[in-house]
Amino acid sequence: MKGFFSLLFIPQERNNHRALLLHPSFLGIIIAVYLLNQSLIKSLSILNPGILGYSSEITVQKVLDQTNLQRQKLGLPPLKYNALLSESAVLKAEDMFQNDYWAHNSPEGKSPWDFFQQAGYHYTVAGENLARDFYDTESMLKAWMNSPTHRDNIVNGKYQEIGIGVVNGVLNGVKTTLVVQHFATPTPQQSKITETSSAPLQSQSQALGSIVEASPQVSSPKINPLLLSKILGTVIFGIIVTVLVIDSYITLKQGTSRFTGSSAGHIGFLMVILLLLIFTRQGSIF
Repeated sequence: MKGFFSLLFIPQERNNHRALLLHPSFLGIIIAVYLLNQSLIKSLSILNPGILGYSSEITVQKVLDQTNLQRQKLGLPPLKYNALLSESAVLKAEDMFQNDYWAHNSPEGKSPWDFFQQAGYHYTVAGENLARDFYDTESMLKAWMNSPTHRDNIVNGKYQEIGIGVVNGVLNGVKTTLVVQHFATPTPQQSKITETSSAPLQSQSQALGSIVEASPQVSSPKINPLLLSKILGTVIFGIIVTVLVIDSYITLKQGTSRFTGSSAGHIGFLMVILLLLIFTRQGSIF
């Protein structure tokens, strides 16, 4: 067994002066294992969504604060939190879970504005931002701000109020957190009706109970599938980079001549992939 591991990692005469892990056949096996792992993760997410899922530290208050921080940087007035808009946002998130879709318009033809109407909120202008699978509020806001259309909603000077839904559930077989932002400016009549809905967020959250945030209630996921993929990918590419470093060192030390590709080039290429695996952020927006 010790001799076999030596062949896997150390170039020598018995492996043609190239570690077995760097031979095309073994690299093919490694790639196959990684792809099989991805398939297993996806299958497990569908068969038992209670095991795998995206956990989140996002809260309504954090989303409100981060959104207004972006507006403050541009000298714009902060958006006022509105309870009816938050109800509208939660209704939209729950509808996506119930009908298993990820879009502004539902398969049944419901638009975002239908949820505004359902919540009893009347507006002159309105907009919607969606996000899923994010772990923290900061990375989610960064993704929105890097998207021209989502950024336009956040820093739109025409909007006066905001509603936020942070809802947990199972979407496409994976447990996740959906975040919905509903932006609007109320009609004069709406402003008179909902004067109290712009009260402090804490009191509004208490009044609405679980409808504003984390509804329906689900248990925290045990394993984050993206994190699991990143760990396996990082381990695989870390092993390959380590073997390449060992291979290059021994080859240079022994002065071995080979008609194969440059190990230094392979190391650089795999290091880029490794860094992408480590720093890739989760989440998608719509």
